[in-house]
Amino acid sequence: MKRSLIALLALLVAGSVLGHFMLQGSGYILISFQNWVIETSLWVFILSLLASVLAIYGVIHLINNLLKTPSTLQDWRGRRGINVAIAKTVRGLIALAEGQWQQAEKYLMAGAKGKGKIINYLAAARAAQYRGDYEHSDELIAQATKSTKGADLAVGLQHAQLQIEREQYEQALATCLRLKKQFPKHQFVNKMLLKAYTALDDWQAVLDILPQLNKHKILPTKKFLQLELEAYEKLIRTMVRSRSASSRDAKTLLKVWHGIPARTVKLDGFNHIAIEFFTHLKDIGAQEETESELRKILPLHFDKELVVLFGWVKGKDVRKQLLFAKDQLKQRPNDAHLLLTLGRIALMNELFTEGQEYFEASLEQLNSAETRSELSRLYLANGQTDKALKMLKQGLGLALPELPLPEKHPM
Repeated sequence: MKRSLIALLALLVAGSVLGHFMLQGSGYILISFQNWVIETSLWVFILSLLASVLAIYGVIHLINNLLKTPSTLQDWRGRRGINVAIAKTVRGLIALAEGQWQQAEKYLMAGAKGKGKIINYLAAARAAQYRGDYEHSDELIAQATKSTKGADLAVGLQHAQLQIEREQYEQALATCLRLKKQFPKHQFVNKMLLKAYTALDDWQAVLDILPQLNKHKILPTKKFLQLELEAYEKLIRTMVRSRSASSRDAKTLLKVWHGIPARTVKLDGFNHIAIEFFTHLKDIGAQEETESELRKILPLHFDKELVVLFGWVKGKDVRKQLLFAKDQLKQRPNDAHLLLTLGRIALMNELFTEGQEYFEASLEQLNSAETRSELSRLYLANGQTDKALKMLKQGLGLALPELPLPEKHPM
C-alpha cells in the first residue's frame, strides 16, 4: 500500500515537471535517412521512443511465456496428479478403517504415486492380510521396500508385526533377527523381538531382552515388572514340569532360582511361583535346600501354602528351623497353618508334648482334616486310643445314623 502511494506521487511529480517543460517549448527533431525524412517535436519523439521500448519489452515477455508453456502445463498436470493420488489415498485409508478391505486396497494402490507411496503399499499390505491373502500381503511389503530407499527398518517392523498377527511366529522371529543384525542399537527392534519370543514361549530369551528395554525406557516400569514376573513364572513352570534330567537336578533348579532379581521376588503374586518351585524341589528330595530357601521367602510372602510346606521339609538344623517358626508365631499368634507347621517341626525335634499342644491349638483355630490326622497319629503313638478314634471319627466328616452293630467277640 505504501509503495503504491509513493509510486503514484512520483508519477504526479514527474508529470508536473514534464508538463512544465512542454509548456516552455515543443522543441524540434529532424531525422534524415537516404530518401526518408522525419520531422517531429522533441516531446512526441520522446513519447514515441518510450512506447517503442515498452512494445519491444512486451513482445519479448510474450515470447518467453510461450516458450515456457509446455513445462508450466506439465507442472500443472503434475500437481493435479498428486492431488488426485492424495484423494485416493485418503479414501483408501478411510475404507481400511471401516473394514472394507478390498475397496481399501483398490484405492490405496491407485493412489500409490510420488515419494509417499510407501505408505500406500504398507496400508495395502495390511488390507490384503485382513482379506486373508498373506502371499499378496508379502508381495506388497516387498514393493514397499523397493519404493523408498532407506526404509528397510520401518518396512521390516511392519512385516514382523503382520507375521505375528498371522501367528507365523518363527517367520516373525527370523525377520526380527535380520533387523537386529542390520540395526543392533535400535530398541524398537528389541520390542518386536520381545513379542516374537513371548509368542514362542521362549521365556529365557524374554528375560534376556527385558533389561535392555527397561534401560532405554521403551516399556513403562509397571509393564516391565509385570512382564518380568510373568516370564519367571512361565520359565519356572516349564522347568519343573519338564521331563528332562535338569528338572530333577536341585543345583540346576536353584541356579535359575537364585538368578531371579530381588525386585521380582518382592512383587505381589510371586508367592505362586514360589509354591510351585518349592513343592517340586521337595518332591525331588531336596528337603534341606527347600527349608533353607523357605526361610528366606516366608518373611516376604507369608502364604499359607508356603507355611504348610515349611512343615513338610526337614532342614539341616531342625532346632534352627523350630526357632524360625516360633519367631513367625510371635507376629501371628493365632495362625492355624503356622501352628500346624510348628507341631510338625516340634515332632522333628522329638518334642512330642509340645507338638501335641501346637496341633491342638491349631485345631481350635481351624477345624482341619489335616490337623486331625496329625493328632490321631500322635494319640495312637502315645497310646491314647480313645482320643485317636474320636479324632478319626471327626475326620470322616459325615454324620451317620445310629444303627445296631455286631458285638465284639473275643479272639
